[in-house]
Amino acid sequence: MKRTLACLGAFAAITVGMITSGPSAQAALSGCNDTTKYYDTAGYYTDIPTVGVRGTYSCALRRGMKNDAVYELQVTLSECYGQNTGGFDGDFGTSTETAVRNVQRALGLSADGVYGPNTRDAMRWAWRTMAGNHRCLRLSEAPGPLSTR
Repeated sequence: MKRTLACLGAFAAITVGMITSGPSAQAALSGCNDTTKYYDTAGYYTDIPTVGVRGTYSCALRRGMKNDAVYELQVTLSECYGQNTGGFDGDFGTSTETAVRNVQRALGLSADGVYGPNTRDAMRWAWRTMAGNHRCLRLSEAPGPLSTR
């Protein structure tokens, strides 16, 4: 029951983020400073940038930030979109900004180079298993319900 409620809460947060996050809303978002690991019912997991562990994922990443959230974004940009981010160093520099812009353009989004809720929901994320399997899916495409265990 707790898992179901947590999953419903996560989907509600995604929906609210999609509705309330236009360009001006993204500018006011807190910076992502951590990641939360999400699991699907097929045994895959992905790490999504959040504010704090198991915190809100209505947050932003932009040039100048350095942390694990940037690292996970760089991994997804490379693995799922073939983008060069300048390496997996957790440093949101010019190369990562360019990669975000390229992906935003490809997804039909405003290409501002800032990762926020609109970009998060449109992107395919790198999902893995402990056995080393890999796939790229949007959060909404993963077999649910999603959990944080």
